[in-house]
Amino acid sequence: IMNEKREVNIMLGGEFPTEVPTIGVWCGVDKGALYLADKGISPLLSCGDFDSISVFDRKKIESISENFKIKESQDLTDADYALEELVRLYPSIEKINIYGATGKRLDHFFGNIFLLNNEKYERVELSIIDDNNIITVAKKGENIFSAKKGYKYFSIIPIFQDTKMTIKNSKYEVENLLLTLDRPNATSNEFCGEKDIKLEVNKNVLVIYSKD
Repeated sequence: IMNEKREVNIMLGGEFPTEVPTIGVWCGVDKGALYLADKGISPLLSCGDFDSISVFDRKKIESISENFKIKESQDLTDADYALEELVRLYPSIEKINIYGATGKRLDHFFGNIFLLNNEKYERVELSIIDDNNIITVAKKGENIFSAKKGYKYFSIIPIFQDTKMTIKNSKYEVENLLLTLDRPNATSNEFCGEKDIKLEVNKNVLVIYSKD
């Protein structure tokens, strides 16, 4: 049973995907938990402060959830709280796909982006996924990224000043390019057919797959 919990999907309350993946196990967060309930999906965990949904809907969510947690403190965002609870409940988790993290509230969006690089979740591969993008982190050192069907662009966004990047097997190759926080000079790269992109960085960076 634990094998299937090594990869978990989270649904937050932002812009919901056009199609919900039916494979895998789920965690629902606040309005995202109600969205899953309405789709007939029973989450491993539903959590959040639930201040934006009715008591009736909260009881509905609780009745179909393996674990149900109400966030009492505002010290953590709902997304951060969900990640903490998932890692605590299921220590063998290796990968978490986060949906409903973009669109609508930009403050939530930026908060969710920075969670990708939070040291608390360093051992877990985190990705934010919406209808047009997949956002993840490339760790310091050598990284390999495979082409994904439908995603034309491969962009690097520095999150630390003076990041050095070497990229191979992409449309635009470069060695020891200096990335700075005030100029986006590593966006809109592309895969070359089915070749894996080799990326080496001296500091963690954001990686974004994008559709046209």
